[in-house]
Amino acid sequence: MARLSLLLLFLGLAALTAGQECTHPFIAIGGLCIYIDPWVTGTMEEMRAICKSHHGDLLWFDSDTDCDFYQELLTHIHETGINEKDYWMGITDEGHEGEWRYIKTNQVTRLGPPYWDTGYPRDTITYNCAMFENSRQYYWRDFPCTSPLAAICRYA
Repeated sequence: MARLSLLLLFLGLAALTAGQECTHPFIAIGGLCIYIDPWVTGTMEEMRAICKSHHGDLLWFDSDTDCDFYQELLTHIHETGINEKDYWMGITDEGHEGEWRYIKTNQVTRLGPPYWDTGYPRDTITYNCAMFENSRQYYWRDFPCTSPLAAICRYA
């Protein structure tokens, strides 16, 4: 009976990550390879450099409809107890004020729900980077790019 339980557990885990092979330090979350480091913090550029050193980049979405992935990411953050940190998003409006783009793909992001918190991003030239804010249930908000935050990397 124990062998059958173990086999069922293995098959269940295999189904969850079917087709998804991630190399260390990335793990499969919502069909993507993600690396979250809550212990090291730095500016957006410093954290982007860390992501790139692992062949990734700061988190970006492929479309504005990646709600399922976003929910799985938030579930992972809470279930693993790394939900006391703020994290950089790979989004900025630096050089194109008011037009928020993913730095990896240069794709314009949709403003407002379901990702951005109410009232964000603000129209300011000093808050040019986006972050996941713990105290706002991980809605996105704009923030100074030089602040020390942790990184969520996506395998590029």
